[in-house]
Amino acid sequence: MTPRLPPLPDLEWSAPDGRESAAPRAGGDVYFSRDGGLAETQAVFLAGCDLPAAWRGRDRFAIGELGFGSGLNALATWALWRRTRDPGAVLHFTSIEHAPMRAEDAQRAHAAFPELAALSAALIARWPVRAYGAHRLWFDDDGFCLTVLVADAARALDGLRGAMDAWFLDGFSPALNPEMWSAPVLRRVADLSVPDASVATYSVAGAVRRGLAEAGFKVARKPGFGRKRERLEARRDAMAQARPHTLYPYAPSLGRDAVIIGGGIAAAALAHALARRGVAATLVTRGSALGDGASGNPAALVMPRLDRGDTPDAALHRAAYLYALDLYRELGVLDACGVTETPQSADDRAALKDLLRDPPLPDAALRAAAEGALHPQAGLVDPAGLLAALSGRATLVANADVTGLAREAGRWRLLGADGETLASADRVILANGPGLSLFAQTDFLPLAAVRGQIEWGPLQGAPLRCAIADGAYAAPFDQGVLFGATHDPTALTDRPAPDGDARARNLAQLAALAPDIATRIDPAALRSRASVRATTPDRAPIAGLCPDAPAWRARFAGLAQGRALDLSEPAPAHEGLYLLGGLGSRGFTLAPLLADRVASELCGEPQALPNACLDAIHPARFLARALKRGL
Repeated sequence: MTPRLPPLPDLEWSAPDGRESAAPRAGGDVYFSRDGGLAETQAVFLAGCDLPAAWRGRDRFAIGELGFGSGLNALATWALWRRTRDPGAVLHFTSIEHAPMRAEDAQRAHAAFPELAALSAALIARWPVRAYGAHRLWFDDDGFCLTVLVADAARALDGLRGAMDAWFLDGFSPALNPEMWSAPVLRRVADLSVPDASVATYSVAGAVRRGLAEAGFKVARKPGFGRKRERLEARRDAMAQARPHTLYPYAPSLGRDAVIIGGGIAAAALAHALARRGVAATLVTRGSALGDGASGNPAALVMPRLDRGDTPDAALHRAAYLYALDLYRELGVLDACGVTETPQSADDRAALKDLLRDPPLPDAALRAAAEGALHPQAGLVDPAGLLAALSGRATLVANADVTGLAREAGRWRLLGADGETLASADRVILANGPGLSLFAQTDFLPLAAVRGQIEWGPLQGAPLRCAIADGAYAAPFDQGVLFGATHDPTALTDRPAPDGDARARNLAQLAALAPDIATRIDPAALRSRASVRATTPDRAPIAGLCPDAPAWRARFAGLAQGRALDLSEPAPAHEGLYLLGGLGSRGFTLAPLLADRVASELCGEPQALPNACLDAIHPARFLARALKRGL
């Protein structure tokens, strides 16, 4: 069985010229040239892909890389980008690495290049966690987005969605790492490239030249760097054949503004994701301010949901947790008090023990505790402060109850109860929680509503230092404790008020979870809040372009009989209408990465999440399942 943690490289260090460089102890290659690693990157990769000329005049540019290594190529590209980028432009640098270095090893390697010291420090401070999957880091001041995909090259490329303008092929030599340079890998590189995309590599091996040529690249040998006599440059055929479409519609909607309907964490995270891309957002909310539903609670717990299986759901939740932690740390809104997970059932205890024996996260993020498992980096955020920080650059239209949407002359009109136009935009994103399925365009969504109540108040005696969770939770808050929550089915339109029955059940849950805490609470001093969360039958969130349900059903009616489908044209969708919701009780953990997922599609950028995750959360999945069941 493959371990859940990716392997670490076993490094051997040498310094023949006084500058240290690293190589795998069992191999014969190096991470960068001893003749001058930075100069090699500049000559082979940056000049080889005609940078910076290729990105001048572009508001977005995307580079793919095979072999992240020490991150030297990313740093060199970042340094060039920040010197030459057009104002407001965004660079996506997506790199694949199977065996990621430790942060301290990367820092040691970077010490050979003092001219990159400032950027190195910024990267090392947020170095990707040793865990499989997607790690996306935004450096907003420079419009630089680094995505490191920790996986073997073939799997990462198979799951990748996006179109790269340039590629750096910088894995270890084909003789030592033939899988990374195989013909299927190079064909997938071609599939993930724009017409006329450039490729640069130090390798001139015959298999590499043939593989690139067979994948549709025009290959040219160029003078090499240092001891290497030659290197390769390649260009993809500008007339390359288009790829077939899928059942799930996916399309960018380019422009400079967008309207977001909603007032909670999903809407605020969308506003932030669009703002860092230079897209002006208008937030239209039913209330007088941000903080709809559970997003108006006085505190929110951010913790991982870890699964034993290698599934899209597990990958989504792991990546979303790591992305949320990085963002909340950057914003300064995370109280990392830690969360102790204390499973009560025998099955849950056995599952957690198995995860601890073979963990999906390193010790700094997950370790055994006497009561179960400790998530030392998890904790609490202040929803009001977080929503304000995320939405600070958005325009707020409050007290606007949107009851309908109409598409006219290429624009969406947001309609009020009397049919009046409340706002209009080329692009609309629905992020309004339980209201997501209440429009004519979205009534196919099988959303359910769950009423949840929480309690908080003073705690006698010693303060609670760490949150405790097992379905129910108790967390340190305002010198006291916050705990809950109930989960009761209700109507999507419900606007609940707290009640005594829910408080009694919360107190009973607390007594089972943390008896010592329960005995130190005065129920008469407690405060309560009730709200509605939206969830889906498969418990997965919803994120993506909204399908045109009647047209989609007509196009793919053959699913009911298992017939072959025509995928030569895009799946029917409502142009410029995107959805984000169904986050259940994990909104503050899921929303940031899912907002980035929607913004990436809207802006035509590479995705962080793999295709399997994108399909698992796409709104059209419900239409496909219904047809297959004959509904």
